[in-house]
Amino acid sequence: MELHEQVSVAIAATDLRYVAGSALSAGAHPRSWPMLQWGTTVTYEAQKNLRDVHKIELEFDWEDDVAAAARHGGKFFDGRAKQFDSVVTDFRELIEATHAAFYPDDRPGRAFDFLRDDLSVISDGSELLLTNVTGHFMAGLPPHRGIDMDSWGPHMKTLASGIGQLASILVSEIVGEFSMHGNHSNTRVAWWDGKISEVIPATFGGELTTELALGVISIYSTVQAARRWANVECCGSCDAAALKHRFVVLHHAARSIQQLYSWADDFTPIALDHVSSLAGSADVKTVTSQPFRRLRNGWLHLGLGDIAAALPARPNVLSPVFAYTELEIPAFAALVDRSLDRVADGIGAWLAEPGADGSSLFDHLSPPPDE
Repeated sequence: MELHEQVSVAIAATDLRYVAGSALSAGAHPRSWPMLQWGTTVTYEAQKNLRDVHKIELEFDWEDDVAAAARHGGKFFDGRAKQFDSVVTDFRELIEATHAAFYPDDRPGRAFDFLRDDLSVISDGSELLLTNVTGHFMAGLPPHRGIDMDSWGPHMKTLASGIGQLASILVSEIVGEFSMHGNHSNTRVAWWDGKISEVIPATFGGELTTELALGVISIYSTVQAARRWANVECCGSCDAAALKHRFVVLHHAARSIQQLYSWADDFTPIALDHVSSLAGSADVKTVTSQPFRRLRNGWLHLGLGDIAAALPARPNVLSPVFAYTELEIPAFAALVDRSLDRVADGIGAWLAEPGADGSSLFDHLSPPPDE
């Protein structure tokens, strides 16, 4: 095995230890959603690399198309020309499925529909973190399962099984040892309920369609999750994996903002102001420039052949950073964290723009009945 291939396998093992430990400790905490999405992504990429490069075929207890959808969801609008329409369509179908799940055709007492809600929101103070719809998008939940609440848990379990299976292959540790790794944050969050038809028009200045608004919220949610939960205190190996996690989320978010800006001719004033400000920021331009795009490709897909000659004699899992960007790790980490804050603050300010009637997000949310 060539040196750069050894580094790729080491990166995959590091990713799996970090995300398996994070997922095991998450339990019912909402960070389990973004961690599951990231875990599916790195598992999918490692499985593909092992098959294509090392001719090792591995089958997991998950559905390949569902795993691919979860991985694809982490790219947001960053992709081919039809990616924007595809994401918007996915959200339209998920919204319809979610509404049908909470308002089934055979429901009794339709006169009391005003007591039903189809949107759950998780916040940290006044900052939105996640919603049920964006969480389902993260996990690649297809609309036909979105309609059936009983299918949600088994769907998530199959993805977790695939992650665990590859983690056990690449990392010779038992569950108790995995549990010592990754993010163990127990950050308290607030839960809210509301109606999609009321909440979304009170966001983004009331200018975006429901499906596009939730598409942008999915970017915001993943960036928020990376800021809060893609960090560790356990070991240097997981610290490196968490930095990779934050960078890839940032890169896809920044590229998606740029994609949105490319459609700016169709935007109304509030959207244009916020998107142009974000897309034009120095940090967004830097982290989407060619060296960082190549780093994203090599680090995520584990194909490091293009930097084989640039690797040091004794490389580690962070060696690709300097090989692609010529940045030392402290400077690179500072850029990533600063840029994540910039993107989160920018989308957060846009999200907080009140709707046409002057109301905003939390005006249409209330705590769940049991709180």
